[in-house]
Amino acid sequence: MKIRLVLLALVMGASQSLADCPLDRIETALASPLDGMTPVEREVSETQSTEGGVWKIYREADGRLHTIIRIDAGESGRNETRLSVVNRQTYGIASTRIDYIRHAFVEEGPFAIVRRTTDYYFYCGGAVYVPGENGAMVDLTAYPKAAAAAQQLMVLNRDVAGFTKGLAR
Repeated sequence: MKIRLVLLALVMGASQSLADCPLDRIETALASPLDGMTPVEREVSETQSTEGGVWKIYREADGRLHTIIRIDAGESGRNETRLSVVNRQTYGIASTRIDYIRHAFVEEGPFAIVRRTTDYYFYCGGAVYVPGENGAMVDLTAYPKAAAAAQQLMVLNRDVAGFTKGLAR
């Protein structure tokens, strides 16, 4: 009986903390401009294509982590993933796919971006916020898996682990 009560309390506490997840503050952090901030840049060690990738790490004036951007270049497009921090317990990740109108190495004709799609993930206490079944506009099976992959890429990746070590996981 005691075990059941402890488990119930844990589940209720976890769902309550996610219910209080400040999605609006996370969304604001992800949209905040980076003007005036100079990033620390480093190469991505495990690239997703032969064109390589770069990390851009932005810190507040006091040294706290503000945002990390990972750019993975490609011939037909690129991936840009942004981690922005509200506080150590609360952060968001925006994963953007950018598709080009033509292959990057074809020299003929004008060049442009033809499509940009972004998925947003919200984390509180290190756990992804997943809406309840009623009214959810995301695939409740695929979304948490994609969010876990984004967290692995942006929070747990060894390239930036020194910058993200204080974030909840």
